[in-house]
Amino acid sequence: MTAQPDSPASVMLCRVVAATLAVASLAGCSITTKQTYETVTLERTTAELSPAQLLDVAVVVFDPGLPEGGVGDESKLIFAEVRQAEARYMPYHLKTTLEASGQWGSVWVVPERSEAVDLTVWARVDRSDGLNAVLRVGAWDATGREWLNKTYRTLVPEKAYSKLRDPTQDPYQNVYNEIANDLLVVRRKLGGKDLERIRTTAELRYAADLVPAAFGDFIVREKNGTWQVQRLPASDDPMVARLEAVREREFTLYDTLNEFYANLYFQLQNPYAEWRKLSREEMLRYQDLRRSAFIRGAAGVAAIMAAVLYESGSGSNSAVTMAGVFGGIEGIKSGLGKLGEAGASREALKELGTSFNTEAEPVVVEVEGQTRRLQGTAEEKYREWRRLLREIYTAETGLAAEPVPPPPAAASGSPKAAGS
Repeated sequence: MTAQPDSPASVMLCRVVAATLAVASLAGCSITTKQTYETVTLERTTAELSPAQLLDVAVVVFDPGLPEGGVGDESKLIFAEVRQAEARYMPYHLKTTLEASGQWGSVWVVPERSEAVDLTVWARVDRSDGLNAVLRVGAWDATGREWLNKTYRTLVPEKAYSKLRDPTQDPYQNVYNEIANDLLVVRRKLGGKDLERIRTTAELRYAADLVPAAFGDFIVREKNGTWQVQRLPASDDPMVARLEAVREREFTLYDTLNEFYANLYFQLQNPYAEWRKLSREEMLRYQDLRRSAFIRGAAGVAAIMAAVLYESGSGSNSAVTMAGVFGGIEGIKSGLGKLGEAGASREALKELGTSFNTEAEPVVVEVEGQTRRLQGTAEEKYREWRRLLREIYTAETGLAAEPVPPPPAAASGSPKAAGS
């Protein structure tokens, strides 16, 4: 029996042919999407600011955003060795961006939050693959006022990795510029008295943290998390002068630590830039393959369904039915093949991450006559210094100092917790 030209079976046959042709045409094509890129310009000062307008800023080493256990997640293209390096690289570049704006006082990268600084910035790396960057950022001043609690995103164009680009402009520069600009918006809303209150609160919080017995009742934390100055020490109080001397020693420590972070930053620049460039290419290819695989598989399923419907619709040409089925199977196989290539791209990203880890070994530094690795020990060295400062202040005041508390949980928690 032969299907008539206008019969339902004939119409179904045409659908089978169309589906099979669609699968064949998709087999040789690549699906791409247009990417839209934006540029955020850093707002720089046009005139020198007075000291009264400037706040000192501490950028805390970032949370690498790793899953529980501190290991990577290959299914999400997260490589622990890269994220750990980024957690120290990114804060330093944010520091240089803030400095370049000319809108702030001293800017440091610090291993953990300190009460000594006027404004603290913290972030978690939620995504970083060379193509996309997503950071969750929080910022608080010494009074406990929240400045930022926001997620920043950027999509990186290919030209951002050009060898001819400005080396001071990171491929993720849009994120850093936007953070700096948002901080500036908040600061401009504050008057001179607000800025002075922030600086005074920072001094008293540092004093109360260092020697609570002497300064604990000068400042109190309210139920809403903010800090209120209860009274000020006498201007001629000798303990105030001693405290200022100790605080300056802490700032000197920050300067020393930032030399270490700077060395790590410059050593990481080339391998990190190369990793992000290659990672970006792999991400685009991976996304393209996933889209292509989905379309190929869907077309294959459609071809099989059309063939089945043709048979159920009184179509008696078994050759047509089998052609549709086999064509559909080939489409599904093609889609599975593309998924296999996408898996290979993931493996390539993993290899790039491993290679990056090999090239980006922590810097070996000498501190106080001891040779230490910067990664994993900068935080420890900072805490050793804090204990030393407490001992110095105790010796100068004759008051017993409380032991240094354990590191705050905010180092791996939410931005809100980090400001506490």
